[in-house]
Amino acid sequence: QAELKTEIKRQPKAFITEAEIRVIQTKQYLTLKEAAVLLNVSPLTLRRWTLDGKMQASKVGKKWMFKKLLIINAI
Repeated sequence: QAELKTEIKRQPKAFITEAEIRVIQTKQYLTLKEAAVLLNVSPLTLRRWTLDGKMQASKVGKKWMFKKLLIINAI
């Protein structure tokens, strides 16, 4: 019997919509997904960076919140 292996690869979004740009421009604090879009990385990568101490974020309830100025300075 042959074993089947499935591999799931996550890829960051390639394009940002205008609505996402407008939302990001108006906010001071960004959610994990919004910050990942701005950095062009997957949310999983950004979460790992945060847990490793490479990015600063605050956890509000169950959500990670990132200061937009810190994200822009990281770019």
